[in-house]
Amino acid sequence: MTSASKTFGRPPIYPLREMAVGDCITLPAATPADIKRLCRNVSQFGVRNDRGYRCRTKAGVMTVTRIR
Repeated sequence: MTSASKTFGRPPIYPLREMAVGDCITLPAATPADIKRLCRNVSQFGVRNDRGYRCRTKAGVMTVTRIR
């Protein structure tokens, strides 16, 4: 057996775990359903990991900022 560490589960879709306080990422959000889904996913990640995020949408692009 090799000594390489194994990871389990799916790889993350959004790079929220690597964000530091004050970092921003932009994600495409073309439809209202996309906006709602992204906001819900970011919020749930923040609740589960004791972090705070702010989502802003303008012209089909969502900006996610880590605030806490």
